[in-house]
Amino acid sequence: MADDLVLTINDPRGAFKARIKNIPRSEFTTPFLLSLHIYFEAINLDDAKDVAEDLLANCLNMLAFTTGTSFRKHRIRQIVDAEPSSGAMKDVLMWGELIQYEDPQPFLREENATSIERLLEFDVPPAIRRALRWYRLGIGAAAPDDQFTYFWFALEIVAEYQKPTAKVHDKCPHCKSALYCEKCEKHPEHKPYAKQAIRALMLAADEKCDDATVDLLDKTRNSLMHGSTLREIEGTLPDPHESVVDTLGRILWKALVRQFPKEMFDGALVGVPSTYVHYKANAVAHVQTVVPSDEEGHFALEFGGFKMTMESFGPPQSALPSVLRMTHEQYDRLRKLSYSKSDQQEVLNRIKQRVQEQDDHIYALVLATDMSLIQQALDKKEEGEWQDLFRETLNGSNPSG
Repeated sequence: MADDLVLTINDPRGAFKARIKNIPRSEFTTPFLLSLHIYFEAINLDDAKDVAEDLLANCLNMLAFTTGTSFRKHRIRQIVDAEPSSGAMKDVLMWGELIQYEDPQPFLREENATSIERLLEFDVPPAIRRALRWYRLGIGAAAPDDQFTYFWFALEIVAEYQKPTAKVHDKCPHCKSALYCEKCEKHPEHKPYAKQAIRALMLAADEKCDDATVDLLDKTRNSLMHGSTLREIEGTLPDPHESVVDTLGRILWKALVRQFPKEMFDGALVGVPSTYVHYKANAVAHVQTVVPSDEEGHFALEFGGFKMTMESFGPPQSALPSVLRMTHEQYDRLRKLSYSKSDQQEVLNRIKQRVQEQDDHIYALVLATDMSLIQQALDKKEEGEWQDLFRETLNGSNPSG
C-alpha cells in the first residue's frame, strides 16, 4: 500500500520470520517487485538455499491463499549469515544478475508451416485438442513437477478417448494371470480402468517403453498427486531425477502422433526436443562484506550489496549462426587481428573463440549479426586487414547455417 511499509510475518512455531517491502521503480521498463527477507536456522550457507526455497514456497502459497492474487519467485539474490558476531563482516552467498537476454531458438522454417497445414487437414477431435493444449502447457511450465503433471493430464485424456470397449480380466498382483472366482466359476471381466488404459497406450505408443518404465511413471504420478515433489522422491528416480519429465513427454508426443491418420506421415517424424526441462545457469560467489542493518537490527531491505553480472557471448540473435572454413594460416591471422585495436575487435575476438579443427582446416562459428556486419563491409568494398581476411575466407567456403 506504501513504499515505506514493511510487513512482518512471524511463524507461530518459530521456523522463520519474513519481512516484505516494495522495491520502488523510477522507470517502467523494469518489473515492479517485492523485496522479501526470510530469517531462519540452517547448518551452513550451502544448506540454507534448500531451506530458503521451502520457506519461500510456504510464504508464496499463503500470500496467494489470503489475497487471491498471483505471487511468484523472481530470484534469490543473496543469502547472508545472520548469526550475531563481534565483527561487521558477514559471509554472503551472492547470485549473479540474471543474464540480460536469452536468444530465441531459431528453428522455424518453411517445413514447419507445411507440416501444420498438412495436420490441419485432419479434423482433430475435441478430446485430442484438449490433450494438445495440456502438452503445450507442459512444455511451457517452468517447474519440472508441473511439466510432469500437465503431461500426465494429456496422457489420461488420450487414453480415455481411445480406451477399448472390449472387457478385460482382473489380474493377480503377483503373477499377473487372470483372477478366477470359485463361486461363479469364471474369470471376472470389466471395461478397462483408467490406469489400464494409460498403461496400454504407453506400451503401444513407444516400442522402447516397457513395464518397468510404466511402473516408474505411474509411481511418480502418484507421489506428485499425493503431495510429494520430484526432489523429495529423487532417491526412487533415475539420475537426474528430472529425466522422468523427458521420458513421459516423449511417450505422450508419440501417443499424440498416433491420433492422426497414418497416411498423413511419410515416416520422418520430427518434433521431440532433446529435453523438455528448462535448465538455466547462474554464478554463485561466496564473499565477505559489510551488510547494513536498520535500527531494529534487521538487515536493510533496500540493501543492494555488490553486483555480479553474467554477460552474453554476443548481441541478441534471432537467426542461426554460420560456419566459416579457414586454413591454419588464415586462423593465425585472425588471432593476431583480434589482439589489435580496431572498430571490429569484439567481432574478431568472438569468432576466434568458437572454433573446431577438422580435416586439417579450422571451422569457426560466426554469429548471425557478426556475419551480417562482415557481409556489409565486403559489399561496400571496404579496405583493411580483417576485410581482406574474410574476403579470402568467404571466397573459399560458403557460409552454412
